[in-house]
Amino acid sequence: MIKNKLIVLSFITIIVIVTASIFANLRAPQSEKEKLPFFPDLAEKIESVNYISIKGNTDSINLSRKNDIWGIDEFDSYPALPDKVKSSVLGAADLKINAPKTALPRLYHRLGVEGPEVIDTSSLLLTLSDSNKNKIIEVIVGKPRLSSSAKNASGLYVRRPSEETSYLVDGTLNISAIKTDWINRNLFDIPAEAVKSVSVVHADGDSFELFKNEIGQEKFDMKNIPIDKELTSELIINRFGTILQDLQINGAKSQAMFLAPNSEIPVSEINGNTKIQMNTFQGIIANITSFEYDDRYYASFKFSYNEEITKNYNQQNDEDIQVSDIEIYTNKLNSDTTGWWFEIPEFKYDIIKRRSNTITRDIQNSLLPKEKTE
Repeated sequence: MIKNKLIVLSFITIIVIVTASIFANLRAPQSEKEKLPFFPDLAEKIESVNYISIKGNTDSINLSRKNDIWGIDEFDSYPALPDKVKSSVLGAADLKINAPKTALPRLYHRLGVEGPEVIDTSSLLLTLSDSNKNKIIEVIVGKPRLSSSAKNASGLYVRRPSEETSYLVDGTLNISAIKTDWINRNLFDIPAEAVKSVSVVHADGDSFELFKNEIGQEKFDMKNIPIDKELTSELIINRFGTILQDLQINGAKSQAMFLAPNSEIPVSEINGNTKIQMNTFQGIIANITSFEYDDRYYASFKFSYNEEITKNYNQQNDEDIQVSDIEIYTNKLNSDTTGWWFEIPEFKYDIIKRRSNTITRDIQNSLLPKEKTE
């Protein structure tokens, strides 16, 4: 009798455990394999994606693929960061539905899925299209997952523009409507202490040359400075050495396409330009052409090297810089910059546009109280 009771109790226990397990599985989150992709067909169409559009409330960007190279339309197809483009498309394909969320428009703002047309929203409208500009996917990308219980799980809120229901999806989308987020802004970094000379020629003929005789010299001298003149503030003069130092661009334009409106005249020739040659102690030569247009500042760059200067530098400083390394370096710089006008920061152009009469003063005036320098 006792044995039968034990069998019955054991059977009941098993039923309870199995039932509890079934309910637990029903209530538990779906595994990654069980979760459905938010874009079921995108994985098979990744190679068909040729256009990417991202719209925010104040910014937007359009990218196109030509000959398997992604470029930014607004920058005349200047190359976009390939890894960023790849992660954006693959990230969209990897999104998995976690749970449906609100379908009430008045609550969209909580999840950031109201759409980019709403003022001050963080919403982004992402569109991927094929070679014929047929839409493959279109989605409003909202805020990251809000739940504090999911700190280790990446997720965000999304909504299809044609649907009212929003969703929490697992995955990430590293996208931005800011154009400069899609390019390598750091063109190069030639430190000021490496600069041996800077010569400046303005369109109207105004010109001057600054130089240093040796590495470590703190202040530039001026070649052929008039006998009754002297250089102004050391701070102002030494800025000329920083033109190529940590140069970050704000955009790019094709030299072949950057023409004045309704004309065949290059924009660079409308108001004249300034030409600068910078030489380093190691033998690198940088030729810069710069101009201002429509309240923006542009510059082009062409690099070369002087083998004799490199050899002399090695002898004088007991170093062993290979001429072949200098050649490789300058070739890489030219590969990255040839054919482009780069939008440079205003503070860099402020250095370039300085004229000879702004960097010298009468010697007799030097006896007067000096003005506060910039």
